[in-house]
Amino acid sequence: MKRISCEHETSVIRALRSGEWTPELRLHVYGCQDCSQALHLAQALGEEARRSEVHCTPPDPYWILQRSRRMAREIAMLRMTRLLAVMRALAAVYVVAAAVWFLHGYAALQYREVASAMHGSASMFALMGAMVAAAFVSAGLWPILRQRSETGPGR
Repeated sequence: MKRISCEHETSVIRALRSGEWTPELRLHVYGCQDCSQALHLAQALGEEARRSEVHCTPPDPYWILQRSRRMAREIAMLRMTRLLAVMRALAAVYVVAAAVWFLHGYAALQYREVASAMHGSASMFALMGAMVAAAFVSAGLWPILRQRSETGPGR
């Protein structure tokens, strides 16, 4: 590290920072090689520091609060949308399975067997329960499927 060779170098740098130059100090800078080099170096470093100075202004706290609330709502909506999609898929699978079960059972039995099976209380109760459940699931799916067909396949 270079040792200070002139006792006025610190005064020159201090005057450069504050802007308070004395006539004697200006004359000394013009005559002293060390002080003029220190002045040029300090000026160059000061210009570079001003160019690289970053003005950082933090965002408004109200904006941050509103953004975090909006993101929380979006995350909650995404979770609920996923849950509803799973429920919609399960309901559709149930409707298809119930329809296949009903048609398969109906086709396997002949008319007389169906009529005689209708008289039994346990089988009648199971058949009616399955039909009522399928009707309710179908009724629940109807608005969802209608809304989906109105908004289009992409949504």
